[in-house]
Amino acid sequence: MRILIIGAGETGFYIASEFSEDNFDVALVDENPDQLKIIQRSLNVAGILGNGTSLSILEQAGIQESDLLIACTDHDETNLICCLLADHYKVRQKIAVTRTGSYLRKKDISRYLESGVTQIINSSLVTAQEIVSTANITSAAEVSAFGKKNVLLIGYRIRDESPWKDLYLTEIRKGKNLSQFLIASIVREGKSFIPDGSSQIQLGDYVYILTPRQNANDLNELLDEKISTNRRAVIAGDNQIAERVAIGLLKSHYSVTMICQNELELSKIKKTFSSKKKFTAVLGAPEVVKLQLKLDVSKSSLFIAVTNDDSQNIASCIVAQYLGVRKTICLVNKQEIIPSAEKSEIDVIISPRLSTARLVKKLIRGGESSLNYTTISETNMEVIEVITSTESSIINQHLKDISLPSNCLIGAIIKDQNRAVIPSGNTILEPDDQVIIVTIPENAAKIREMLEGSARKNSGLEDQISYH
Repeated sequence: MRILIIGAGETGFYIASEFSEDNFDVALVDENPDQLKIIQRSLNVAGILGNGTSLSILEQAGIQESDLLIACTDHDETNLICCLLADHYKVRQKIAVTRTGSYLRKKDISRYLESGVTQIINSSLVTAQEIVSTANITSAAEVSAFGKKNVLLIGYRIRDESPWKDLYLTEIRKGKNLSQFLIASIVREGKSFIPDGSSQIQLGDYVYILTPRQNANDLNELLDEKISTNRRAVIAGDNQIAERVAIGLLKSHYSVTMICQNELELSKIKKTFSSKKKFTAVLGAPEVVKLQLKLDVSKSSLFIAVTNDDSQNIASCIVAQYLGVRKTICLVNKQEIIPSAEKSEIDVIISPRLSTARLVKKLIRGGESSLNYTTISETNMEVIEVITSTESSIINQHLKDISLPSNCLIGAIIKDQNRAVIPSGNTILEPDDQVIIVTIPENAAKIREMLEGSARKNSGLEDQISYH
């Protein structure tokens, strides 16, 4: 596959790095020569200096031979125009990344899709959805859903106070009912591996746990995470992400206080949420201790910082932690700041650029089927879904009798289209089981062949046109 990316910012860089590592033919267009030099020094991609809306630049970048165009500049209009031009060149898949609310109306989206754009991804909406999903599970630093959202993959960082620190997996299972939980992967020093009973969990590990949705809150008990008795949330920020997070939390029955820093925005926010009895908005600087004390942040279950200033988000979350809030979620735009933010022990770090880039990769990878897909942190490990066929060579066998490729784990199975099971060695695979597998990219084709047999079908991204 040949991939043409328009925009070499954080999102474009991450997408380019992911696909160049997978040996795709990647070209990247940007008007910033310094940014292109940085990317070409670190990635195996072709860099073309110029504007992505220029036909001559697109042709120089090889648009005629491209299978996929991803437009992710900082300008929504540019991204949409690039996709429309790509349709003129018969590029099969065209993805436009947008940021503002101007391109969220279904009517407008439908018109663009009818004009040839394959997919429109709104990064603000994607980020807000990730924040709300993570907020609803106390112990989670990250959440991905599989099946009909009835199986969750939960990311959890091992800190000093974690009861699992320094324990082997065999010790964790002693005396506890973990039949509905599976530690599927551990990320350590940037590398991911599938653990076994002899694996020891260490300080700083990022652990991925598979569980049926109905058991997710039980995970808090296993991790000694106390569930807050209140449903109070404080949001620092008065932008589109803040508004969408507030809407999501109100739907989840939280009472929400939003801190605005601009009187005009405060007035707009109050008007937007005027009918919401559990919503209040105040004016102030979120990192000021006096304001947080006034808002009783210490008695809140959530403090979410999503202003446009990374430093302010980090500072306000640190203050909230000091005051004793149950969980902090911090928006960080600049990739180079994320490691520093993580060292501050903020509970959840959200990167809009990375969230958007992961969704793009999910759409491309998942394009081979209508099922879900996600990556493990920023490693080469991935989680895929496959439905078993009657023609599968391993159907009606116990899992313990099946020889899977190395670096491969069957982590969960959805039976009868709805019943989620964390399997054991005695679990039997049956036709039409929806199987959730942790593996590396090199194994994906073989795994699908084993489970689907000759019935395997490909459905490209063009068959899944929708908006996110």
